[in-house]
Amino acid sequence: MLSIVTGLVLGVLSLNLTSFDFMWNAFGVPRDLRAAQSTGLGILFLCTGFLLALYFQQEDFRMGVLAAQQAEMARVLASWPAVDVFRYQTGEEAMTSLTARIADARTVINTRIASPKLTMAVRHGPNSPWDLAVRRAVAEGLTFREVVSTNHADLARDRSRGVVPGGHGVYEAVVIRNATPVFMNFTIFEYRDGTKEMWFGWAASRTSGFEATVVRTAEARIVALFEHWHADLFSSGQPVK
Repeated sequence: MLSIVTGLVLGVLSLNLTSFDFMWNAFGVPRDLRAAQSTGLGILFLCTGFLLALYFQQEDFRMGVLAAQQAEMARVLASWPAVDVFRYQTGEEAMTSLTARIADARTVINTRIASPKLTMAVRHGPNSPWDLAVRRAVAEGLTFREVVSTNHADLARDRSRGVVPGGHGVYEAVVIRNATPVFMNFTIFEYRDGTKEMWFGWAASRTSGFEATVVRTAEARIVALFEHWHADLFSSGQPVK
């Protein structure tokens, strides 16, 4: 707006340039051309003011759009931790997290499938922090269901026998007897407030060994997919007694 006003003022003033004889004489402009020159300068000033105003208007618009985009990006980034789509942990970090969180869970479904040659059973087997946390949580009311391979049947059987009859918790396990060349283990926690969280990874392969990278997610559709998978595995296994 200021540019338009400035251009308009200069344009009006330029119409009076014909009276500035010293200026025209300095430029060598004949008297009969001064009116036309003044009119031309007036138009030039008006157009320049308009173009400057248009430029600043577009610049203001651009800055407004940029500010809106930055605000939207900040809002998305601020909400990203709540979405919690994917987070990566090592196998040991994941087991530490699970051991600390299981006391707050209402229901846990789990898989423990690996070749007997792998060391997962040793690190997180009987009397490990994870095993003790599972037993305590079940005694306090947790429902824990897991699918295990044959080499983990003894641990599952010992956990099942350790459940106090008439207690608040439930421990159920089934054994999958068909050996798989590779399996990606997973566990799903449902907390007392109804929220769910899943860790998947701990890929156990007979050929390439144990890959401990774990992915953590609370994305509902992914969690539901693995819940269906666990239900199919559980229904096809042999109950541990």
